Amino acid sequence: MNQLLVSVLLVWFGMASTLAYAQLPESKSQGAIAYITGGIGSDESGAMIAAAKKWSLLIEMSQIDENGRGVWIAGVDIRILDAKQNRLVETLCDGPLMLVNAPAGQYTVEASYQGKTLQRSITLKDKESQKLTLFWRP
Repeated sequence: MNQLLVSVLLVWFGMASTLAYAQLPESKSQGAIAYITGGIGSDESGAMIAAAKKWSLLIEMSQIDENGRGVWIAGVDIRILDAKQNRLVETLCDGPLMLVNAPAGQYTVEASYQGKTLQRSITLKDKESQKLTLFWRP
């Protein structure tokens, strides 16, 4: 009985992880940097978060709503600049998450939402995944 339960759980987890990766939005690129934006709905956000360990950077975007709770947002303009402030990526995020694959190095992330711009510096390392949380306050 226990062996059967373990087998069923292994099959279920295998199918669930395959489905999660199947729901990733299309990857785009600008120059040497590949990225995915999205995360609308639990399937897509779950797939992106699960895939994040294979990407250099996961960016999460949220704000405080009228009830004082943090909520994910979409429609953020993202710019990624290199150490010399050359613009490498410029895109509009159609969801609260962005996965980025970029070479190791120093970057600046500029994110604009409803007229407010946040700027963060980040150092990406080879074979290391990082997370950057951007949070807008009213």
